[in-house]
Amino acid sequence: MKNNRKLIYTVLASLAAIAIILIAIIFHSKNSPLAVVFLNVGQGDAILISNGSQQLLIDGGKDGKLLLEKMGKYIPFWDRNIEAIIVSHPDQDHIGGLVDVINAYNVNSILETKIQSESQTYKKLEEEIEKNKVEKIEAKKNVSIKFSNGAAAEILYPLETVANVNDKDTNSNSVLVKLTIGENEFLFTGDLTSEQENELLAKNIDIDADFLKVAHHGSKYATGNEFLDKVTPTDAIISVSKNNSYGHPNPEVLQRLTQHRANILRTDELGNIVYECMNNSSKCVLKGAN
Repeated sequence: MKNNRKLIYTVLASLAAIAIILIAIIFHSKNSPLAVVFLNVGQGDAILISNGSQQLLIDGGKDGKLLLEKMGKYIPFWDRNIEAIIVSHPDQDHIGGLVDVINAYNVNSILETKIQSESQTYKKLEEEIEKNKVEKIEAKKNVSIKFSNGAAAEILYPLETVANVNDKDTNSNSVLVKLTIGENEFLFTGDLTSEQENELLAKNIDIDADFLKVAHHGSKYATGNEFLDKVTPTDAIISVSKNNSYGHPNPEVLQRLTQHRANILRTDELGNIVYECMNNSSKCVLKGAN
């Protein structure tokens, strides 16, 4: 009799725990703000956009273990799905961590250009995409990803299919993404160069944004004055490692950002940089860095 009673209590306790977890999942999905997290992955890029149970990852740094550790702080343990990954371009410091992500999560789709790389990192990533049957979508203008709260991430560049699939100058074909939530706009630039910035200006592409992910870790070959005149960012976020051998961010770029009155935030100084957007009518706010 005592054993039966103990079994009943155990079952009831288990059901109660499951109910609590389900309630937490539902509450999290419905009430969580959209978060934009610039992950501190060293000398590389990785941006996680999360809205409840929906996640979009833009790039993956170069270290899969580090990337998963950083992502784990912002994705609930019960959520093993990544709805989409956007690859800005196939350089190692942008794709190196994505193999581990594909193996750790159920990734629905991956958006990338037709630019290829001869690196083993790129070849391994493409093998894992095929092995895990991840849907591939060509990244080019007018392709967009929509979130349940009305936010949308739209690709602004490349303007069309990239013709040269073995282009060694991968930076110049970086995918440019604009995230819009209400009146808030984020611009994610990959390693886009000044030449492409000028092309965007000549084509009169709407690149105005409140929050700018500075191209190529603050390289002197990007983030020109005319480009900044059009973007008019309030905040400029630089993903970069401490004491890197490239001299990023370049002092001239920092000076240009300061002259345009942009607040400069750097992952090498602040760690993960987190913005929260509560709804379509309020301003996205910096929730701190860690």
